[in-house]
Amino acid sequence: MGILLLVLLGQAALYYFVFNVIFPLPLSEWILSLIMTTAILLIVILVIGLLLERNQSQVARNTARFFQEELGELRASDKRGRQLQGMATVLRATLSFDRVVEEALNVCSQSFEEMGLPRRAIVGAVFLFNGDKLYPVATATRHFTGSDLNRGIPGQAGVIGAAFEKAEPTVTDSPANDPELRYFTAFRQCHTVVCIPLRAGFQIFGAMAIGSEQPVTLNGHHFKLFDAVADQAVIALRNAELYQRLEREKERLIEADEEARKELARDLHDGPTQTIAAIAMRVNFIRSLIARNPAQALEELEKVEQLAKRTSQEIRGMLFTLRPLVLETQGLGAAVESMINKLREADGMNIRLQGKEHGDLLSKPAQSIVFSIVEEALGNARKYAEASLIQVRFWQEDNLFVARVQDNGVGFDMAAVNANYSTRGSLGMINMQERAERIEGSVRVDSTPGRGTTVTLVVPLDS
Repeated sequence: MGILLLVLLGQAALYYFVFNVIFPLPLSEWILSLIMTTAILLIVILVIGLLLERNQSQVARNTARFFQEELGELRASDKRGRQLQGMATVLRATLSFDRVVEEALNVCSQSFEEMGLPRRAIVGAVFLFNGDKLYPVATATRHFTGSDLNRGIPGQAGVIGAAFEKAEPTVTDSPANDPELRYFTAFRQCHTVVCIPLRAGFQIFGAMAIGSEQPVTLNGHHFKLFDAVADQAVIALRNAELYQRLEREKERLIEADEEARKELARDLHDGPTQTIAAIAMRVNFIRSLIARNPAQALEELEKVEQLAKRTSQEIRGMLFTLRPLVLETQGLGAAVESMINKLREADGMNIRLQGKEHGDLLSKPAQSIVFSIVEEALGNARKYAEASLIQVRFWQEDNLFVARVQDNGVGFDMAAVNANYSTRGSLGMINMQERAERIEGSVRVDSTPGRGTTVTLVVPLDS
């Protein structure tokens, strides 16, 4: 208002100065012009003021709406962040497949509930591969029937196949016509289904499928949430898978340790224990001979001495098998050579070793496993081959370490042995293969009746 008054006063002063000082005129000639100009000016100022007020009101409404939308988005983002944080907390606290996939499904389903859908209108399932088919996880489903839980799908067509191919969440608005989802009663009732792949690189674990019985529109924020949940779930799934593998490996090692203890007990019972008992009997017999037949007593003492030496060699061989110190200090080649020398001393076996220097190509853990496999192969040849010659050879072929144990013994029928191997007491070949797999290697056994046996071990040098 003050500015308007100043403008009017300035205009009157300007008229007075022009028409009284510069161009003197009577007041009656210019006062009417002043009044008209002032009126026009007031009208213009009034119109401008109304326009400004209206525009300011519109700007205020637009600004308020913008801030409300941003505030709503911030609240939604905060809620999604808390959901992901809660999911991460749950995933860190468990190594169970069921808990992992159940929590992932819950978080993704909440995004549908935020759009106003009732919980009863949301269908969902987590599918994981079992063999070459996807099966729903029983604890991570919503509104699935009993028959749906036992149904498997290839995961190669429809929205699931498209999600795997594109490696991103994929939506379908006709799940009833989907070539794979239509087999599930729960999804046939849905209007919209989104499929979220669970994959890490080229490794595919499965997929989440969440559907709504009412039409919904999913935007970029939903897809970002789905991707984040899938990433968290895959990490947890991989951890759970590794944990289960470690548990199985732990159980296998415990079983192997128990089997080794039993085998050692059998060897001690059948070997040194029986021999020591025989020595005790001979010593008692010698005691009775000393007075009445000293010459025979000396002969018996010589026999006891030989028996004691042989027993000592057997015990040293067992101790060597339990912990070959030379393997730790001098490496694989020296350890295998030492083992061969002991077999020669004990049984007079004709065993030759070639390429022992190639043992140094392997790491210490790999050398230990290769030694165990070679020892198992030589033990089998010693027990069953009836061979006059056994050859052990190490060499390098490209980026591979190769070990071969070959004998010229009686051999065996591979097909007949493999047919009833699970019922046999010995599991030597299985043990060798399992040990080789621990260093990413493989074992092949070739044998023909009358033509000997060859055991070949191949190990990548970068293992």
